Amino acid sequence: MLDLRAQCERCGTALPPDAENARICSFECTFCAVCAAESEHACPNCGGQLQPRPTRVGEALRRNPPEHERASRTTRLTRMAERQATERAELYDFLDSQLVGTLATVDGTDPWTVPLLYARDGDRILLHGSTGAGTLRQVAAGAAAAFCVTAMDGLVVAESTFESSANYRSAVIRGRLTTIAMDDRRTTLDILSERLLPGRNAEVGGSTRKQVAATVALALEITDDNWLMKTRTGEPGQPAEPVDVWCGVVPLTITAGAPVEAPWSVGPVPASVRAFVAARRPE
Repeated sequence: MLDLRAQCERCGTALPPDAENARICSFECTFCAVCAAESEHACPNCGGQLQPRPTRVGEALRRNPPEHERASRTTRLTRMAERQATERAELYDFLDSQLVGTLATVDGTDPWTVPLLYARDGDRILLHGSTGAGTLRQVAAGAAAAFCVTAMDGLVVAESTFESSANYRSAVIRGRLTTIAMDDRRTTLDILSERLLPGRNAEVGGSTRKQVAATVALALEITDDNWLMKTRTGEPGQPAEPVDVWCGVVPLTITAGAPVEAPWSVGPVPASVRAFVAARRPE
């Protein structure tokens, strides 16, 4: 049954089942007629042709109402559902423990991905980069995006390569990013710096006006229906038959080494760097 999605994926225009201005591709990506025309009737997601969507009315609509479950399909695991995290607290703890994520979007038919430092500020992800960065310009213009953060916590070695796996945590947040206004950009950059290297702002001062002007700052809201977190922990699954090879887990962690001083550096290692290293030293 055709998936009657409730709104345009680009501008959010409502597209009820009887909408005559709905356009779809063969993958059921859905856009309004205006956005379809602006993309020259080529789907921005897959490149396929966008055509008028059949309407569903009357008894057919009553017997087969649209489910509008696209958001839930992208935020609910259909395989190994027991590995899904459902509490925001777990998601936020994980996001706060990492430093780098990957931002992905699509420009016409071309996928774009870029790794970025990030920070969580309440219910949003903060990103920043050069005003000349192509991917950031694309999402700043309203392109849909996904931001992924992954940590590999261990190599799971089973009795066969087929049964072997990894212990990991991963989170994907989907949506459209908003550009932070110039008046709030300096504060945003200070928040990012403080999350990444706490205390450094006080040691060197915040961003200058020139630095702020050369930087774009973006925010991705975390809502109830736009994120999915998946984890695997523990040993390999116990085989049904006895084995004659070693099985187990090789733990993996990211640790900080001793700071390496730049040739032009002045003074001792600052408190911010010492604290950062201490928090990431092996126990």
